[in-house]
Amino acid sequence: METVCRQIVFRFMGAVALLALIFTIPACSGKETPPVDGKGGATFHHQDLRVPDAGPGKIRGQVLYVPIYSNIPYTENRKFDLSAFIAIHNTDLTNPIKVTKVLYFDNDGRLVKEFVEQEQVLPPLGAASFFIPQTDKSGTGANFLVEWISETPVSEPLIESIMLNFEGNRGISFLSKGKVIRELK
Repeated sequence: METVCRQIVFRFMGAVALLALIFTIPACSGKETPPVDGKGGATFHHQDLRVPDAGPGKIRGQVLYVPIYSNIPYTENRKFDLSAFIAIHNTDLTNPIKVTKVLYFDNDGRLVKEFVEQEQVLPPLGAASFFIPQTDKSGTGANFLVEWISETPVSEPLIESIMLNFEGNRGISFLSKGKVIRELK
């Protein structure tokens, strides 16, 4: 009984410490919190940047392979289930890109889900994400294929997958970057 009470007290103290940390860190940052309604007040003009656009090296499309680790083994017979999402960021300051395919495959290379049924336009500096729930059992070798195109050459987008799980008193999170397997210059 004493051990159970001690565990409850430690969990309570841990929860209080975590809440204190969550509320303290933003207060100490010295920065104003951005608006949560998604409507920024300032206007950005890419011409205000001091570093000029280099021009060459821009591309018009790619197909990327992005690994997803939906279940990772932590003992011989047990796996740790993770939720995951893929984030696609248009890094170009002036031109949109079109996301034409977001395909999710399992460990055996079988198509699990097609996320984009019609082209999705990402405006300059825009982003999109696609979610895989923690209940997914696609395996350690699961992956996305992402295809994007642009009518004009653009700077290469940033495409990453983020995997995470926070249960009880343990948690894990990590990311993986996409690998270009085809490119249109």
